[in-house]
Amino acid sequence: MKLSLGKAALLGLALTTVPLLMHSRARGSDHADTPAIAAMPGVDLSDVFIFPSPTNSNNVVLAMCVHPLIPPGGGPSVVFDPNVLYQFKIDNTGDSVEDLVIQAKFTGTGPSQQVSISFGKPLMLGTVTEQLAPDSVIGTINTPFTTSNGLKVFAGAREDPFFFDLAQFLTILPDRASPLGPTFTNTSGNAVSTTPSDPDQPMAGTFRPAGQARDFLKGFNVLAIVVEVPKFDITGGGSGKIRVWCTTSK
Repeated sequence: MKLSLGKAALLGLALTTVPLLMHSRARGSDHADTPAIAAMPGVDLSDVFIFPSPTNSNNVVLAMCVHPLIPPGGGPSVVFDPNVLYQFKIDNTGDSVEDLVIQAKFTGTGPSQQVSISFGKPLMLGTVTEQLAPDSVIGTINTPFTTSNGLKVFAGAREDPFFFDLAQFLTILPDRASPLGPTFTNTSGNAVSTTPSDPDQPMAGTFRPAGQARDFLKGFNVLAIVVEVPKFDITGGGSGKIRVWCTTSK
């Protein structure tokens, strides 16, 4: 099965080197940035994370978030797009080309949706990809499971981890359109306008003072794919540094 690239998220759409010991960090997020992406939430990558396992110092955790802006309380009723191949691409040689991939593919559309995981060297590189043979252990969304080769996996709904004061951002840069339309309803049930009186004139010069920011995404959900994997399995015996990015292919 050949799939053309749907979208890539590189920790804020920039290729980032992330040492396993987390000596440096990159922060970024991407939610429904264009009408086309907003219309296809199943391929919309919002965040990519990598961090040491909190329970096993020999492991690292990779996580991608997709399908952002699921309304509060709506997470359990939303499932992954079965027509999409979700991938972590891992470069362990420093050439910004994937040496390994971890792939997730979903079957069905209900609350018992199944997920299969593939892990290994990619059959194809770049913007055209091919699904590897899936692991023999098949999981179910919203339920942790472990593959036959020891990868710990969770795929399901979680509260959006990204903190963003959207109302203040649109005040500073009022020409930015909101993917939710001219108004949106915040988690307090209040309608908030995103239409500025003068799109070319910023209405504020900075973000709110520390401690006063308002998390627009609080209560909203995303679909997350989380994989805990031994560091040894993804470094390839190299320097211990890896580059990780994610793609959705449809």
